[in-house]
Amino acid sequence: MVKQMIKDFFKYYLRTGLSFKKYLKELEKTERFSPAELKEYQNEKLRQTVKVAYEAVPFYKRVFQERKLTPHDIKTAEDLVKLPMIDKHIIRENFKDFRNNSFKGFVFKGLTGGTTGTPGTFFRDLHSINYENAHLWRQWKWGGKTFKTNRVTLRGATICPIQQEKPPFWKVDSFSRQLLMSSYHLNDRNLALYVERIRQYKPFDLYAYPSTAYLLAEYCMRKKQSLMFSAVFTSSEIVFNYQKELIEKAFNCSIYDWYGVAERVAAIGQCNYGSYHIIEDYSMVELIPEKDGQYEIVGTTFNNFVMPIIRYRTGDLVKMSECAYCKCNRFFRKVKIVIGREGDFIKTPDLRSVGIAATTMIPRGVEHLIELQFVQKSLHEIILKIVCTEEFSLRDEKLLIENARSHISNEIKFTTEKVRSIERSKSGKFIPVISDLNR
Repeated sequence: MVKQMIKDFFKYYLRTGLSFKKYLKELEKTERFSPAELKEYQNEKLRQTVKVAYEAVPFYKRVFQERKLTPHDIKTAEDLVKLPMIDKHIIRENFKDFRNNSFKGFVFKGLTGGTTGTPGTFFRDLHSINYENAHLWRQWKWGGKTFKTNRVTLRGATICPIQQEKPPFWKVDSFSRQLLMSSYHLNDRNLALYVERIRQYKPFDLYAYPSTAYLLAEYCMRKKQSLMFSAVFTSSEIVFNYQKELIEKAFNCSIYDWYGVAERVAAIGQCNYGSYHIIEDYSMVELIPEKDGQYEIVGTTFNNFVMPIIRYRTGDLVKMSECAYCKCNRFFRKVKIVIGREGDFIKTPDLRSVGIAATTMIPRGVEHLIELQFVQKSLHEIILKIVCTEEFSLRDEKLLIENARSHISNEIKFTTEKVRSIERSKSGKFIPVISDLNR
């Protein structure tokens, strides 16, 4: 218990350190900037990132030299076209050269599975963590949340062993005022206990994956259980219309959705009028035209000086709103829709439903893995389709299966199938989960 409290305090302190309050205060000013002020703010942040990349990051040093450029050539967003776009595969192939080895300070390693099925690794500094948290808190404040309100969190963290059959399936983090609940034990038998524990905790808001919020809301509607929140904050998955409608009806409040990527190169947030906006003071976002009026999100980081990333192709697509004005009066570009990837739930033998976001935890730490797809044949059988390098070993395979068992179910038989490529949908999207059960 004491060990867990120390861990919770350390995590809370990292996210709300000295820079956090400064950034939050700054962001509450920048969100009211005029277009001209906002553009200058972005360009100043861009110049800082470019300077660090040129002086201390080997990959970018080479790029600048090959193109006979200096930081003075990249002063504004319009100048970015002088530099190449990169993607996750380029970072993987040149990983050591993307780190600022002259950086002095705490460095934190992040692992991402990613909804593209391709795992990745990146580094962040403490300022980057505080900066990210300040942006999240600003949006949460748009929804009325304060530092004194309680929250229920229903996301991908492993709160208790997957095989645990009896409560508690939750724990309280008193430092961040959160009731952390397992998203891996959501079946009808347990959801009755979840509802009762949430009522006891008296939360202001729910912070969840869209899929886990939907499962809780669907249970409440079906069982005629009343559960009230003042706001629901979602991220890490696309919110489908049927999910949004049911969640808002069940909990009698609005959803505030957030799109982000693990590399911290772009963010899109929903304001208190329901509009999606590119968070312009978070990063430099370029929109690269694709077919059918769609744009790919390409982003450049602000405030991560241990691993600055410039012109990163996320692979994610958006459609922009025809009406730029929003009643929130922020001069952030307005997004009509974030186009997500298709996929199903994974069903477990005890009839839990595991969403797409939870599956992104499974490739973490598995080396030599390029892509991963889950193909569920029955309640007790899942095939892990993998695209991998020649170096993919039995150790990698064992770790992948262990991760799957710990995050989904140890009652399911997981087998791997190596393939040259994973078939895309008709619209060209990667599908993380294919389930014969759902069909």
